[in-house]
Amino acid sequence: MESPYPQKEILERVATLLEKSTNSIKGKIIDEHVILDIVGAEVHYWSPQLNFRVEVNEGDKNQSLVAGLIGPRPPVWTLFMFIYFLIGVVGFFISSYGVAKLIMGEYSNYILVIPLSILLMLTAYKVGKYGEHLASDQIEILKQFVRDVLNVKKELS
Repeated sequence: MESPYPQKEILERVATLLEKSTNSIKGKIIDEHVILDIVGAEVHYWSPQLNFRVEVNEGDKNQSLVAGLIGPRPPVWTLFMFIYFLIGVVGFFISSYGVAKLIMGEYSNYILVIPLSILLMLTAYKVGKYGEHLASDQIEILKQFVRDVLNVKKELS
């Protein structure tokens, strides 16, 4: 997203708003990178984290480009990557054994790992979507913080 404000001003606004903000948002500014977290009593496993960068617009040095990502905190990402990796690798090798048996003309129950792996991955996906739903109010708080920094109305973001 393009911003009419220079990079330094946006980062100063972030710092000012973090100081003024209620105790629900905590943040870090590292060079041109900003990390915002929900803190306090409302924090739960699915609480989101907002990471965004403020870069100088090469076309106009008095403007900035802001790009970011709202997602789960690193432990949640790590858990889901582990789950998907484990299901994928185990499912691949066991189902490969089952397919090899079928090719040799023997029936093997190991072939049933294919639909089971798909079912487990879909279950992990649905659990992640449920977590996203639980965090939706906190996601909106983080989005509003960035809107306030950039002076953008909700309809435009």
